[in-house]
Amino acid sequence: MSEQLNQPIKLVIVDDHAIVRQGIASYLSTVPNISIVGQADSGDMLFEHLDAWQPDVVLMDLQLTNTHDGILATETLKKRTPACQVVILTSFHQDDYIVQSFKAGALSYILKDIAPDELASIVIKAAKGDAVLSPLVATKLLSLTSSQPADTSLDLSNREVEVLNLVALGLNNAEIAEKLFINIKTVRTHVSSILNKLQLRDRTQVAIHAWRTGMVQQPSD
Repeated sequence: MSEQLNQPIKLVIVDDHAIVRQGIASYLSTVPNISIVGQADSGDMLFEHLDAWQPDVVLMDLQLTNTHDGILATETLKKRTPACQVVILTSFHQDDYIVQSFKAGALSYILKDIAPDELASIVIKAAKGDAVLSPLVATKLLSLTSSQPADTSLDLSNREVEVLNLVALGLNNAEIAEKLFINIKTVRTHVSSILNKLQLRDRTQVAIHAWRTGMVQQPSD
């Protein structure tokens, strides 16, 4: 994983339409700090070259050929290289696709109507572990969880609940610190405590847990 911001983000684009892959690659290859290390038309091709490419971020379409669709490819990829972040980039926004993608380990879910500069920003955020959802996807997730009672059995402090909510809304540590008027070190401490209490692996799982249990509160503004 390219942890330093001055290290190029190694990106792989997986889509079964060559014109889509090449169009995305053509734009993103001009963006500083993003290096296109590979393109694949299927999950099988991705895994054939995975060891050579060693991507930090994968842009993953859902409809793929051969034995791996996008969801299965995401699940397999996260098992093989947990540090690699997956951004689903698709035209599909049905509830089942969204839920299954996050269960498989995707970090972000973006629709293909996104502007190129926004996509570049999302890739950079993904390399830092920061999730982004298309507005329609966020609305659907909220709808899916709105009928579920919030999980009040968790031994989280009020501040930890605030941090959890902001993680679920896609804010990074610096943005959370600014929002809550605390320092980044304190945010990291709260996130670590949340992970420990909820027995979760990373902030992606925290976000998904919050959405699934109805703990997310949309900002009033």
